[in-house]
This record gives sequence, C-alpha cells and structure tokens, in this order.
Amino acid sequence: VGRCVEIIAKEGRSLKELYLVSCKITDHALISIGQYSSTIETVDAGWCKEITDQGATQIARSSKSLRYLGLMRCDKVNEETVERLVLQYPHIVFSTVMQDCKRTLERAYQMGWSPNTSTAS
Repeated sequence: VGRCVEIIAKEGRSLKELYLVSCKITDHALISIGQYSSTIETVDAGWCKEITDQGATQIARSSKSLRYLGLMRCDKVNEETVERLVLQYPHIVFSTVMQDCKRTLERAYQMGWSPNTSTAS
C-alpha cells in the first residue's frame, strides 16, 4: 500500500485531498506525499496504526501546501510531538482526539460558554 501511495503522490500532479483512513501505511507513505505532492492540502491518515512521530513530522516539514493532517487514533504519534507541530506549523490543522477537543472548547469559550463551577448539594 505504501508504494501505491508513493506512486499516487508522484503522478497525481493536481492532487488536493488524500484519505487513507485505516489503511496499512507506514511513515514512508506520509514522507512520500510530503516529498512528491506539491498541491496536497488534506491528508487523513486516521486509524493508520503504523504512523509514528517521524511520518507526521516529515510530512508537516516537507509539504508547503498541506493544511490538514488527520492523525486520529494514530497511537504511535505522541501528543507531545503533535503539540510541537501545532506550534511550528500553525497553518496546518492537526486532527487528534486532544487537538479536536481543544479546538471545540476554544470555540465554545469564544461563543460565551463558561463551565459551571458550582457544586450540586
């Protein structure tokens, strides 16, 4: 599957979105996308169990057009790494359980929501 993704990245000259959810890809696939696909904006690699910090970091570093990287349940990608990537690449939305929760809370606060801190008797 990884080799197929590399060929798609090399040959898909105007490729904008690539959904690889639950595919048996490794970091090599993400690295290839970052290297060869100059138009890619969205990559969703959620539930790809072999993706690690290295793949997430390399695609973020090498892809100038990337705007969204889905990493939901990529359990080998450390949340600390994602936090660092969020700071380094603010133009990319990184989707993990923690990042999505943070964005949801931030939007709720912006809309005037505040947590109820009173305790029930």
